[in-house]
This record gives sequence, C-alpha cells and structure tokens, in this order.
Amino acid sequence: IAEFLKLLQEQTERMSQMTKILLEMSALRTVPCNDTVELAPMLEEILTDLAPLAEKKGVTLSYDGDGTLIGSDTLLYRMIFNLTENAIRYNRCDAAVHISICDEADRILIRVKDHGFGIAEQYRESIFQPFFRVDKSLSRELGGAGLGLPLVWEIARLHGGRVWVEESNDSGSVLAVTLPLSASITDTVRG
Repeated sequence: IAEFLKLLQEQTERMSQMTKILLEMSALRTVPCNDTVELAPMLEEILTDLAPLAEKKGVTLSYDGDGTLIGSDTLLYRMIFNLTENAIRYNRCDAAVHISICDEADRILIRVKDHGFGIAEQYRESIFQPFFRVDKSLSRELGGAGLGLPLVWEIARLHGGRVWVEESNDSGSVLAVTLPLSASITDTVRG
C-alpha cells in the first residue's frame, strides 16, 4: 500500500506540473516583453537555483559572456532555466554543462552545451513539439512531461527568435537560441 501511495503521489505531482506548464503556455501571449534584461545576473540566479539538481548528478555548471536585451524577464528566465535543467537531467554523471552568451550586433546568441548521449538526427526538430520524448522510459525516470522544450521554443518565438539543436553526437549536445536585441521585433512577431 505504501508503494502504491508513493506512486500515486508522484503521478499527482507530475499531473500538477503538467497543468501548470500548460497554463503558462496558454498565457504567454499576454506577458509584456518590454523589460531590460541583463543576462549574466540572470544566469547566476539560474545556476544557483539548479545547483542542487546538478550536485545530485555531479554536474559542474559554468557560463561565460553577457548581454542585454529587451523582453520578458520572467519568460527569458524560464527559457534558459528549462534549457539548462534539461542539459543537467540528460547529461552523464560527473560531467559539465556550460552556457555561453555572445552579444552580436543586433542579436544575442545563447548556447547550452552538455556532455550527454546526444539527440538522434531524426528527433532534433521533434523535441520542440509538446509531449514528445525521445526515450519515454528515461524521461519518466528523470521526470518531466515533454513540455519544457516546447515552452522554450514558444518563448524564443514570442521574442522574435528561434531555438535549434546546433550540434549533437554521442559525446553531447549544444542547443542554441538566438534573440533580437530590439523590442520592435518582439512587437512585429506578435502583430
């Protein structure tokens, strides 16, 4: 009975998390995207928030670079948090996750690199679709509902940017996001 109750509690928590994410996704278009966002302090906060998860797997977290853009502080935090959390969860034990920020002329490029097992070529676009999981058994074991990367994709799109798998092989992956610096691009995408 105790084991059944534990399983029931886990499933209830999973459903609650899934509902929360679905509600967030449905409300994205109503979030104002006019904050001035400094990315280095945001990354410090994200890495601090994810430190306990990283420590459990022995994953070292680091970042370099900085940039400032106009957007939703809350949504951009969620986007980078989700990318980093996935990189930790699907990484090898005792490996590293590194985030780099390149401030280019009219955009910001964010890369999240892990040392996981890679993403097969045929799944590199599918991972951004809601509820898609490359390995359903592994995803259940590690948690998640298949909504983290679709949320990342939608947040990037709402900011006039895009996200993609830049590279991936059996020694790790790099997921990249490019975002424009200008708020007027954000308004155009929404229009």
